Amino acid sequence: MAEHYFSNRELSYTYHVSVATVYNWIESAKNGKLDLELYKHNGRSYVRKTASNIATLDRLVKERKKYRNRKTVKEITPRDEFFDVYSEGQRYDVVVNLEKYREVDCELNYFDSGADNWDKYVKRLATEDSSNITETLKLLGMSTEFLDELTRDYDKVNIVDIGVGNAMPVRGLIEHFLESEKLGRYMGLDISREMLDIAKRNIKEWFGGSVQFEDYILDIKRERFGQLLAEDYLKEERVANIVLFLGGTSNNFRNPDEAFRTISESLRKDDIFIYTSKLDTDNTRSSIDFSAGDTSNTLMDPIVRFVFDLLNIDEKLYEVEKGYDEELKQRYLRIRLTSAVTMNFEFDPGKQVLEFDKGDRILFWRAWHMTPKDVYERLENNGFYMLNANQTPDRQYVLTISQIRQD
Repeated sequence: MAEHYFSNRELSYTYHVSVATVYNWIESAKNGKLDLELYKHNGRSYVRKTASNIATLDRLVKERKKYRNRKTVKEITPRDEFFDVYSEGQRYDVVVNLEKYREVDCELNYFDSGADNWDKYVKRLATEDSSNITETLKLLGMSTEFLDELTRDYDKVNIVDIGVGNAMPVRGLIEHFLESEKLGRYMGLDISREMLDIAKRNIKEWFGGSVQFEDYILDIKRERFGQLLAEDYLKEERVANIVLFLGGTSNNFRNPDEAFRTISESLRKDDIFIYTSKLDTDNTRSSIDFSAGDTSNTLMDPIVRFVFDLLNIDEKLYEVEKGYDEELKQRYLRIRLTSAVTMNFEFDPGKQVLEFDKGDRILFWRAWHMTPKDVYERLENNGFYMLNANQTPDRQYVLTISQIRQD
């Protein structure tokens, strides 16, 4: 029945208002002060999806803007580095995501010095007994025997590492196929040139000249990579491709299915796809810590505030909120503005201006929570057939091995 009414979150995102404002609209409608037709579901009231309601909502939003107190609005212009670090297309994406969804793509934190912040964070995780990195390494180690069986009849094995980061999670797998003299190409795909450079440096430090690192700047949500593998299909020797998507990277995306569809459309029927994810547990619901040091526990550590600094949003203009959203099934980090804000962006064709009200929230990090069933369904819905899966004993992490579904 959800198609007959707006969820409160949907109204909040669509009309760029706080959820509290949506609740106020509904209460005003209940009291006869606002002409909105409501729909009751499970004891709660929602705004119906009707033409008259949409017209009323549009009018309410226009009135809010009309009576905005310009004297209290803070004007913000991004730092010069914002225009140096990101391409015009990426800058435009920042504007669109802020305007449409009130969020910032967390991937953009891994550019320039932000890549070093991520490297320090991952190295800190590697020292912990239970973390994304250590548990991923364990799960990959548990899976090598199965991978050997899958690649037994192949002469070489290529490894394609999507969202390569600093390459630490895949080090053991590279060593395994290097020792068996079956390692072919190792390809790192990442949206950030700086992250690729860190990975390249690490590969050289770990393996010297025995592993040649191929680096490709690529946005997995939009760009296929099948062409990178095409030349191997024409060789006389048989080459297997193992494609890695580790660390639950997709759980940070607004729409993870975009990345899974891109990967699925890039693979051939015999290619092997390995995906790891943190699972939904009471423990993971309360776990948010991005500090790169041993004692830091600030909510806006450098690893997640890089874009905000470049946008020039002063800390005095917001409060940081963190938590778990039961309705959306995601952990989040976001800010709540304590002042009305206007952001000015300069593009070659002209200026783009975004307006935010006091109390508006901007999301800067999310993690969708997945059960094992959710993981299976995501793979199934995007053209994969799961061959094998392993979980850690505490059931907090999962690794799946899949191939393209043969219909």
